Amino acid sequence: MKQNGSLFYHKADTAHIGISGHSQGGVGVFNALKDETYGKLYTCAVSLSPTEMELAEALHIPYNPEGINTPVMVIASEEHDVITKEGVEKINSLLEGPHVSALRINGDHGKMLYEGDGYVTAWLMYWLKEDKEAGSLFSADSEWYNNPLWKEVNMHVSI
Repeated sequence: MKQNGSLFYHKADTAHIGISGHSQGGVGVFNALKDETYGKLYTCAVSLSPTEMELAEALHIPYNPEGINTPVMVIASEEHDVITKEGVEKINSLLEGPHVSALRINGDHGKMLYEGDGYVTAWLMYWLKEDKEAGSLFSADSEWYNNPLWKEVNMHVSI
């Protein structure tokens, strides 16, 4: 049954909302999480290749992940991206809640929309659906650490 014409009536779980964005949308993820009115609505987040903080500032789309407690995944490409390894590390140092990050080997900025699909899906399944099997990918002995397609895997989360 539709309420007010919505296909999502009785289908959307408004108690578990995830947010994801790529590039400038990855910046938007952090800004949405810090929004005083709506930021607390999000259960978890994924920022794919967010623009380097200094570049975002120069482009007049500044962001600051400092103090964010929402669980956040940040993934980017090892090379040919708009954020460096050091930029990802800076984000990690500012986040206060559970967070993971990694760099994709032989990827590029545009491909990051697709390169992390399995890990992104597992992150969302764990936080939005409390899927323990998906959450095992973020444990201390995760296979992600040994996946030859990824490096600089950092996990700051208790699973």
